Amino acid sequence: MSFTSFAFALLFLSVLGCRLTFGRDKRARSYLAFILGVSVVFYAWHIPPYLCILILSCLLDYVVALALPRQRPGSSRAKLILCLSILGNMGVLGFFKYANFALGSIDRLLQVAGLSSVDLPRLDLILPMGISFYTFQSMSYTIDVYRGKLDPIRSFWRFFLYVSFFPQLVAGPIVRARDFLYQIDRRRKIRAGVMLEGSFLVIRGFFLKMVVADNVAIAVDETWVAACSPDASSLLSMIVLCLFSCQIFADFAGYSSIARGAAYTMGFRVPVNFNCPYIASTFKEFWTRWHISLSTWLRDYLYFSLGGNRKSRLRTYVNLMIVMLLGGLWHGAATTFVIWGAMHGAALVVERMLGLERLHQRPGRGLIKFAWALVVQCTVLATWAFFRAQWTGEGMTLIRRILSFDFAPLNDSMPLVALIFVVPIVAMHARAWLADRSHLPPPGACEKAVWAGLMLAGILTTYGKDNAFIYFQF
Repeated sequence: MSFTSFAFALLFLSVLGCRLTFGRDKRARSYLAFILGVSVVFYAWHIPPYLCILILSCLLDYVVALALPRQRPGSSRAKLILCLSILGNMGVLGFFKYANFALGSIDRLLQVAGLSSVDLPRLDLILPMGISFYTFQSMSYTIDVYRGKLDPIRSFWRFFLYVSFFPQLVAGPIVRARDFLYQIDRRRKIRAGVMLEGSFLVIRGFFLKMVVADNVAIAVDETWVAACSPDASSLLSMIVLCLFSCQIFADFAGYSSIARGAAYTMGFRVPVNFNCPYIASTFKEFWTRWHISLSTWLRDYLYFSLGGNRKSRLRTYVNLMIVMLLGGLWHGAATTFVIWGAMHGAALVVERMLGLERLHQRPGRGLIKFAWALVVQCTVLATWAFFRAQWTGEGMTLIRRILSFDFAPLNDSMPLVALIFVVPIVAMHARAWLADRSHLPPPGACEKAVWAGLMLAGILTTYGKDNAFIYFQF
């Protein structure tokens, strides 16, 4: 079930109806129980037996969190108990997501060793929807309890509601327990401003997904192979890569906007996950704007645990590479994702070596800022070639064709026509760039109303072919 399906519309409208009737006091247990029930139905709609995995994952972390305060902080026993949560969650995630990748790698090693007679099996597994997101979300809870930043919750159904909350269950944002659990019992009246802001976010999300991402996806899917061919025009390769960079932003930012808007109208806040990343002028700034909930998760629970930048410079560089390599692998069991992560890791290391990681916060130096921002965005664009590629050679060929500067005329006008749908992304980023520099005020109610009307008209008239959200596969 996707956000663009009628089934989701019925589920969401039913929750909204309850919110406006017996859920007017958000502490009403009947309303919270209804949300939990809808969340279960939403997740079980995909593959019902996989609901057991979600329940068992929550049950494991719930029990671990209750056991941790009984141990001496930092003791070996507390660490062992925490490891049960980490190994349990990562074990399930690893089995479904990386088993075939591991078997394939072992098989290739056996072939190289001359053991071609050994035939390893292949597991025909369907990835549980949202497993990469809810395992990280659930693990953050036990880690925070272990670190003494959060008291364990005694009610299992409240914890299960936190993990299974359907607007952000399958593709994020990754919500921290300390940012959500207190909202369950917090009283909040229904306010017109809240409902209007939530509706605006939902409309914006559907516009980004149905009008921008789905229309651009048609051109990308039709021309990607041609753009990656050894004799492709540099112009075609460059346009297709730019189109994909807009597609993945609009697709994922659209989902996040719908999730935030739906949650907001239901009386809950979930964090911002995207903040116009293509105006970032440093690699560090890019990762404070792109997939914010994942980048901050990796920073707080992996980078800092490895020592962050508190040790030697070399150790800091190694930590950055480890985090980004694992961030790439988080997206999928493929060499292309590892290369994508490695490129971002190397970029962060070089930026830190040059002392440019805080360049965007320093006054002046306009020329240097512009030059480095150009390097940043061109590098980010190049990494998308591997993110989209089916295999490493495909991504490398696409980059080589762009760098060949062979700007032969295009035989197909489809990529050029698709650039029309990039205009809203450019306008969104341009407005954010001006607002960040105080040239424009934040958008007010009237401006949002105008944009909402235009986007709604676009949704009703120029929606593209329905495609699943890209990040559903992760």
